[in-house]
Amino acid sequence: MDEKDLKVEVPSELENGTDVKTNEEVSENVAEVKEAETEKVETASTTEETKSERPVRERRERASREPRERTERPVRERKSRVVSDDVSTSSETVENSESGEEVKTERPVRERRERAPREPRERSERPARERRERSTETSDASEGRPTRERRERPARGGRNEEPQMKLFVGSSPHIRSEATVSTVMRDVVIALIPTLLAGIYFFGFRALLVTLVSVIFAVGSEYIYEKLTHRPITIKDYSAVITGMLLAFNVPVTIPYWMVALGSMFAIIIVKQLYGGLGMNFMNPALAARAALMASFPTAMANYVAPNSGISNLINSSTYSSLDATTFATPLSKGTQVNFLEAFIGVRGGCIGEVSTICLLIGAGYLLYRGVIQLRIPLVFISTTAVVLALTGTPIAKLPIQLLMGGLILGAFFMATDYVSAPVNRKAQIFFAIGCGIITALIRNFGNLPEGVSYSILFMNILTPLLEKYCVPKVFGEGRVKK
Repeated sequence: MDEKDLKVEVPSELENGTDVKTNEEVSENVAEVKEAETEKVETASTTEETKSERPVRERRERASREPRERTERPVRERKSRVVSDDVSTSSETVENSESGEEVKTERPVRERRERAPREPRERSERPARERRERSTETSDASEGRPTRERRERPARGGRNEEPQMKLFVGSSPHIRSEATVSTVMRDVVIALIPTLLAGIYFFGFRALLVTLVSVIFAVGSEYIYEKLTHRPITIKDYSAVITGMLLAFNVPVTIPYWMVALGSMFAIIIVKQLYGGLGMNFMNPALAARAALMASFPTAMANYVAPNSGISNLINSSTYSSLDATTFATPLSKGTQVNFLEAFIGVRGGCIGEVSTICLLIGAGYLLYRGVIQLRIPLVFISTTAVVLALTGTPIAKLPIQLLMGGLILGAFFMATDYVSAPVNRKAQIFFAIGCGIITALIRNFGNLPEGVSYSILFMNILTPLLEKYCVPKVFGEGRVKK
């Protein structure tokens, strides 16, 4: 405190009527006042120190994690501030300052107490809460959604998200196309229609009746058998229709109707259904029925007639101009010989569906265009027959007529290419066609029967599993095992 603040007004002796004090007495009084003031300030500072040390102790005991420097800084600052305060302030101002200083010192301490335990807990609890919330949301969503949605959910590029993956489990074939059994069989029926029209023209309306009887009994026997055995009805796939038409094309027009009906039932029930239905039969049903009829009724199966004489007159041919549906032997059985044009058009005797080569080629071209058959089996079959016929004594000049006669074209394009009874791989198909050609030529030149196409195909149908076994194609990339 300055001496200016401690001025004492002393009344003069003249004014108050008292004696004037000396300078020594005045100085002693000033010194006493200073001592009293310093004592008050010291007591105030001691009380301030005791009051300020209390929160420090509490902070040390409660907030042990806080570093000591942080707790000692406010204490030092408060001490320096208290010492630097003006001593001349009154006791009231000192008390107010003390109370205000206590409030100020307690606020940061309380805030640190509250923040210190809360902040680390909140920081540690935040990721845990977020993970819990995410797990609950994903579990609820996964329970609500079906498994297909989770499988087919597109990947968005996140680390925890599933990649887009679609798996389809099923039996072969895994490479599918638009073609079905019904469409393939329907194409074969369409390809046989020109030959049916030619048979009706050359042999009259009876050819149509024989074909209808054969088809009706084939379809009916398949329906009744599947109905009695509680199997799926498959008459809509046109396979029974094709069996009936091919059987009618391999019999003469003079055959009784009941024989054709019996042959159709034998083809469907015995050869096809008893072995498991379509795809399970080991041989062609129509050819098997023809062989059964040939063995059971050889006379009726060899009763051929001459074609209509109208077409013979149209092409200026005198071979059949004087004949009109007269019974005679076929050219293959050393009967009436024909030229190349008559054999190509169909002016010759024979079965209903084998006489017109041009109509058969039209139907074969349609099947090739539609991709139903391949040219591999028919080409090898016909060429092998020509080679073996030439090697076994047939003159070269008669080879073209030999190839057009009989059921060679019908069997090569419509029966040897059967999906079920023919081999699947290419190498086996080549051996299959070579075998058919060899047997056909040998039967024609050395057998008692005039025609051997049907028997050659049936014999090679039996050998088809063996060909498939030993003609397995080499797997791409697989080397041979060295012994």
